[in-house]
Parts: sequence; structure tokens; C-alpha cells
Amino acid sequence: MSSQTKGILIQAVLGAVLISILMIPFQGLTPFAPYSAMLILPVMLFFTLQAPPKALLGMFASFACGVGWAGLFMLVKAALPGVPFELMMGVGVALVIFLILSVHPILLGRTPFGVVPAVLLGLIESLLVMLLTPMLSAGEPGLTLLWLLVIFGYGCLMTLILVVVQDRLISAVLGTTWRSAPTEDAPSSQVPPTQSAGNPNVTAVQSD
Repeated sequence: MSSQTKGILIQAVLGAVLISILMIPFQGLTPFAPYSAMLILPVMLFFTLQAPPKALLGMFASFACGVGWAGLFMLVKAALPGVPFELMMGVGVALVIFLILSVHPILLGRTPFGVVPAVLLGLIESLLVMLLTPMLSAGEPGLTLLWLLVIFGYGCLMTLILVVVQDRLISAVLGTTWRSAPTEDAPSSQVPPTQSAGNPNVTAVQSD
């Protein structure tokens, strides 16, 4: 078994255990235990983007922008009570998505607010919360936009803890450097060694 395979297996075990443990404080200290699954979304987004750890700040800032876009949309919706709901949700949401897909990569692409997938996630989560909250039964906890930020922020913190702990433990077990996410000097150890077609000088780290 290659060292890469061993590392991934150890990472899978640590990921399952650490994520479950890190959810406990949120479940115990807030009334929103039913929404605990949302804590995993930042973890999924981080590893899908194959981003370096420092990108977590940009992820959170961009997610907050998405929440802000949703808040602005709902303000406009409230100011136009005569517009049919279907038209507002169809045309209005499409317009907001267009603005996100154009403004953030073009004007904010080099800032912490340029992680477009995180902006879209913030928008969609916010719209779902605002649309579903009125349907909750009496006594059921309903999320607010502020709590969405808290949940995503805690998920980012979980991601950072996960990366730091598992990288150190796996590196100690394998006797070599293991990286769950790319850094400035090396890509992730999860990714098999490859060579960029556009830049033959950029190669992945051989982890075996």
C-alpha cells in the first residue's frame, strides 16, 4: 500500500471522528442542532476548491457577501409588494446571480470577496432560510441571516482544526510531510503527481 493511500485512509478516519466531535459544542450550546449538517458545507467547499488554509478567511468573507446580496434582495422584494412572487423569484434571483457572477470575479477577484462559489452558497442558503422560516411550526427554531454567518464561520473553524490536526498526525505516522490542502510551496498530498499543461515547471509533490 502506497504512503498516499495510507494517508488518505487515515485522513478519512480522522475526518469522520473530528467532524463529529467538533459538531458537539454547536449542538449543545445553540438551539439549532437540527441544522448541524450545514456545518459540513464549509468543509466540503474548502476541499472541493483545493484551496490553501489561508483561503478560509476569503471563503467566510465571500459567504457573508452572499448573505448580504440575499438581504438586499429581500429588501427590494418587500419594497415592491405588487410584484408577483413567481416573477420576483424568477427574474429577481436571476439578476442577483448575474451580478454575483460578474461583479465578484471582475471587480473583487483579487480580494477576499472573490470566492464566487462561497458567495453563491451564501445567497442560496439565505434565500432558503427566509423562504422556509414562515413554514416552521410554532416552537421550532428558525435561523436568521446572522446565525447563517455563525454557522458558516464555525464550519470554517472546524475546517482549519481538521486540516492542522490531520496533517500533523498523518505526517508523524508516515514520517513525511502530508498536506490536506495546497500551500504556497507545494500542492495537496491527496492529488496524484501531475504536470500542468500550461506550465511544465509546475509539478505536484511526490508523496510516496
